Amino acid sequence: MDLPVALAILFFCVLLLSSAATAVLLIRRCLAALRRPSDADPEARAVVPQQPQYELALSAEEAPAAAKQATDHKDPPRRLTWREVEALTGGFDEAAVVGRGGSSTVYLARLRDGAPAAVKVHRWCGGERRLRAFRQELDLLRRIRHPRIVALIAYSDAHEEGGALVLEYLAGGTLADRLHGGGATAPPSWPQRMRIVHDVACALEHLHDASAGAPPVVHGDVSASNVLLDARGLGARLCDLGSACEGFSAAVAPTRAAVGSPGYADPFFLRTGIMSKKSDVYSFGVLLLEAVTGMPAAGAPGSENLAARILPRVRAQGVAGLVDGRLGEGYDEEEAGDVARIAVECVAAQPGLRPAMGQVRAAIAEKAARSIAKAHLGDHHIQLSKLLELT
Repeated sequence: MDLPVALAILFFCVLLLSSAATAVLLIRRCLAALRRPSDADPEARAVVPQQPQYELALSAEEAPAAAKQATDHKDPPRRLTWREVEALTGGFDEAAVVGRGGSSTVYLARLRDGAPAAVKVHRWCGGERRLRAFRQELDLLRRIRHPRIVALIAYSDAHEEGGALVLEYLAGGTLADRLHGGGATAPPSWPQRMRIVHDVACALEHLHDASAGAPPVVHGDVSASNVLLDARGLGARLCDLGSACEGFSAAVAPTRAAVGSPGYADPFFLRTGIMSKKSDVYSFGVLLLEAVTGMPAAGAPGSENLAARILPRVRAQGVAGLVDGRLGEGYDEEEAGDVARIAVECVAAQPGLRPAMGQVRAAIAEKAARSIAKAHLGDHHIQLSKLLELT
């Protein structure tokens, strides 16, 4: 065979192999794009606000497993580098911000499987107290896994100027938003409110429980703003453990700065500096009054808070005329009276007179059983309806 012919055949073979390899790569990329969830998915739009969403820097195999592990409360969260946090938030893109706190900013992101996530970025700017609060919340979230406490998916704690918590995202916003936001979203129904407060009571009971060798935890900032709701406004998660105290009994009292949100803070703690599990019970009692009346816990500047304003009336004549008017007749009058009486016990002036959270949770489960069951039934009905639509 002549040399020119051999070279031509060799060149043709190399060209053919190159074309085949290119085609294989293109086909694999197209298939990967088809498998990736679309941002235009109508169901995703119904759940996640229209902010830019940045993907967690996990492999395609790791991401779904990480989300499932966090929500199943089994395996530990993953540690991220600060560069991964920057990528996850789009370089801390302001357009992706969905919330702000005193020392933190919350960005909306999503995992590679399409599940949304909330990235809570802390900046301590040299503030030792902010750093301690971040470390406290991170440590507790890594160890405390409960269906009614917001789940930690990943975290970053090695950066000298800030840290980040990647948390499960709940699209229903906060209970405060739903009760007082005044937006297009309707306030929770009575059954929804009873299920929400029962969920929060379950979370607090778990924190206060010192079983299995774990020390009890005082949340320290129970409020409607720290109760997150799912997209249907049915299930609730307690969040923000930055003010929590660990290892406290009802008699232990450290010297610490005042904690708690206006209207919810235990007056006994404000007078004495003594923080205990009964401080959480007081705050939860205010939350119960808020759920019944629909009124905010904190009064206008110069006016009394909700508890001080309505407690004398509740003690004297029950909840007649105090139940949230937006509910119309869609509430159980007997349940409302019973729940208000539980709240009165929770906000007793002396901590020793307040019930334990386990007792409070059991009382709500008993007195509001009909409404809690109705809320659960509504949840199952929604899930069944979606299943029927799919079939």
